[in-house]
Order: sequence, then C-alpha cells, then structure tokens
Amino acid sequence: MNPEDAAARLHENERKVLLTLEGRGAATTQELSAETGLARDAVEKASAWAETKGVVSFQEEVSRSFNLTEEGLKYAEDGLPEKKLLELVASGRNEISVLKEEFPSLNIALVWVRRNSWATIEKGRLTLTEEGLAAKDGETLDDALLTSLKRTSIDNPDEDSMARLDQFVRRNLVEESETVIRWVELTKAGRDLIPAVKRVKETRIITQITPEILQNGSWKGASFQGYDVTLPVPSLHPGKRHFISSIIDYIRRFWVELGFKEMTGDYLELSFWNFDALFQPQDHPARDLADTFYLKTPYKGRLPDDEMVENVRQTHENGWTTGSTGWQYKWDPEVSARNCLRTHTTSLSVNQIAKLSPDDLPGKFFSVGRVFRNETIDWNHLAEFYQTDGIVIGEGVTFRNMQGYLKAYLEGLGLKRFRFRPGFFPYTEMSMEAEVWIEERGEWMELFGAGMFRPEVVKPLLGVDVPVLAWGPGFDRLIMQSYGVDSIRQLYGNDLGLLRKARLWME
Repeated sequence: MNPEDAAARLHENERKVLLTLEGRGAATTQELSAETGLARDAVEKASAWAETKGVVSFQEEVSRSFNLTEEGLKYAEDGLPEKKLLELVASGRNEISVLKEEFPSLNIALVWVRRNSWATIEKGRLTLTEEGLAAKDGETLDDALLTSLKRTSIDNPDEDSMARLDQFVRRNLVEESETVIRWVELTKAGRDLIPAVKRVKETRIITQITPEILQNGSWKGASFQGYDVTLPVPSLHPGKRHFISSIIDYIRRFWVELGFKEMTGDYLELSFWNFDALFQPQDHPARDLADTFYLKTPYKGRLPDDEMVENVRQTHENGWTTGSTGWQYKWDPEVSARNCLRTHTTSLSVNQIAKLSPDDLPGKFFSVGRVFRNETIDWNHLAEFYQTDGIVIGEGVTFRNMQGYLKAYLEGLGLKRFRFRPGFFPYTEMSMEAEVWIEERGEWMELFGAGMFRPEVVKPLLGVDVPVLAWGPGFDRLIMQSYGVDSIRQLYGNDLGLLRKARLWME
C-alpha cells in the first residue's frame, strides 16, 4: 500500500497522535492528551488502533504504590502492638491474665508475636525467644517500613519489603494503589508515513456520513476516510446453542423430512424390552453387571400382556412358530422383569413394533435419546451417550433400502470416508456395521450396527413375520469426527474455549 492510501486510512485521532510524536521519542498518553487536546481515553484508543497498523509501539508500565491508613499512621507513631508486647514481657509482666487487663491490643499482639516466633506460651506465661529478644532491641523491617511510610509513600518495593507490605495490607495498616503509565512511540513505518499524513491533513476528510452532510452537500470536494478490512478485530462470541443440541435438532428434522415418525420413552426400561424382545438370550454377556446398569430400587417392573410374554418365552426356548430352534434353555420371567437403564434406544423400536397391527403397515420410525452402558471410559467410550434408532417395516423393504437411508444420513452429518461391512447381532440377519476413517489415528472407528430384524424379534410382537430394517447409530463419535475433537469426554466437558470456537452446525 502506498503512503497516501495508508495515511488516508488512518483515523483523524491517529493522525494527530503521529504528528505530535514527530521528532521526539516516547511520550505518555497523558502528555499526548495535553498536546493534542484529545481526552486521554481517545488518545489510548487511537494509539491502540495505530499499533495494529504498525505505525506506533504502544506499551504500558504498571507502578505499585503503598500508603499508610489511619490505623497504620497510629502504629507508625506509637509502635506496633507486637513490639509493645515484647517490651512488657521483657519488663517482667508476662502473665497473660494480667496483660489482658493492662494491654487492650493483647489479642492482636499475640497473633503476630507467635507468627513471628518471638515468644512461646506455657502455663499462661509468655517467654521471649532469641528472635524476640533481637526484635525488642533492634529495628525490624516492619519498623523501618512504617517509619518510611510515615514520611512518604513507597513505590515499587523490593521482594522482601513487598512480602511485609502485603501483610500490612491484609492488616489494614497500608493501602495499595496501582498507577498505569502508557507510552507511545513512532515506529520506522510511522516515521516514514509522517510526510503523507501532513499532506492528508490539509485535505478535508469525512470520517462519518450523516444525514446533514448528505442534505447540505458539504461532502462535495471532500475525501472519505478509507477502511482497512484486513486489520484484526476483537473476537465476538455471540450466544449460540451447544453443538450437540443443534445436531440433535438436525437429526430430528432429517428423519422427519424423510417421512419418519419419532418414538419416545423413558430411561428406565424392563429387561424384557431391552433384551428379551430382541431375542437376546438371558445368559448373554451383555446382560451382565459389567455392561448394564441394573436398578436396586425399583428392582423389577410389570411385564406386558401374557400372550406376548408367552410368545417371547417360547421363541427363546424352542423357536415357537418362527422356524427357529430358539436358544434351547429355560426362560425365566423374573430375569425379564428386572429394571435397568436402557443400553440402547432399540428398546423403543421393539416397543413400537408391539404397538402396531398388520393394518398399520408400512411404517417408518426413529428415536433420539440417551443410553447408558457400564463401559470403561476412554477416548471414545463413555458410560452415557446419545443414540438414534430407526426402523422401516413393511412388505418389500430390502437391505439395499437401508444402505441408502444410512448413506444419506452419514453424508448429511458431514462424513466423507465411511464404509459398511458385514457384522453379527443376535437380533438381526442380515447384519452390517458402519465405520468411519479417523485420519489422525490412522484407523477405522466403529459407528453403529444395522440389519434386518430376525423373525424371532418381529413375529412374537406383531403376530406376523414382516421385513423390518433396523439401525442404531450413536452420534457422539460422529460429532467428534465433524468437529475435530480427539476425546469423547471433551464433548461434555463444557469447555468454554471449545464451545466458542465450534462452528455453527450448517445443514
């Protein structure tokens, strides 16, 4: 940028500061205020703006000053209570019971005598230590500071004096004040710009357009102050929703716009819906306390209607009429009635299927909610996380339809490199798992499982065997990928810095 343009971009107050600094070294903002006629805060703002443009250096010097309070002045004249106590003890008056009557400031003096290790107390009597005897006969640092403060304030004390002055401030004997002196000095770029600033000063420059200027035509023949849009500006942090809340809303809209209806339910779930209705055997490892949070109170709940429970029982034991042989064990209704925190929102899916009749088909449903698992916490596992489930039920739906739904879902969440691979789940066949590539770790990360519900899941609940597409993605890991977060714990840590930097979720 040529000097003329650079000078034209300076604010009028910046130009005044530069011209005042011409031919001199550093000047304080107070001096510049007196010479320019600008208020001191206006000079400081102009200097700060000019510093961002590289034409001045703007520095500040903080000075600490200490002065006596009224109580401190009294002690400076009469002596500190602890020094008076040393003299009384040295004169033989060392019984605390006697000193209480003779010495009104005894309590204060005892605190500091003991803190300074000047005396010991035994059987109600004070005995001076070697340090106490030395302090009685000589001048301590505290005495010297009070004497000095009586004459004048102390500015920028050394480290030893600072420690004692801090004690005086806490005792309300001294008050501290802070003075900030700001210095402004031309840089080489500023000095080189002075001739151009002088030429611009001779031209009438309009810094703000007003209705009056437009009406009376005074803008004619004037120059308009330029603006440098590349200059740094203060960071603004507007109010916004947590990105997890924004993504939950997006997921809801995504599925609703595809014609899905939302399923809702409670965190507390019967083992029947969480496991048994999904054809998961009662001795499956996932049911153990190592993976599931079971409730102590209420320990168990009420099972659904007897016919449905009987269908599920027979399916587990011998396959019922599903064409399966079942799991070949004795199914226990007491185990099924136990309460737990739901380990997946798929429990809502089987609940929904049980509410339908063949006349309600086809149907598409989804859910978004928290689930709970007794996981070992690490960079991508928590005991509590979000999951979104979906089912499509009706004659003619295919595995390929499900891949199309999930491909659109993952792309909508901003993922670019993901894959589907064969998987196994007790309650789906065919089954698959979705994985996303984590570039920073150089590995694939599992996102969720999906598949077609087996007849052993659908028929006992609905009464007929109908194809059902089902998936259950937890989206916390998707958010990690989209926002470049390395640990899942950061998502829920309420790190203000992370929340401020996080971009708004754009659909």
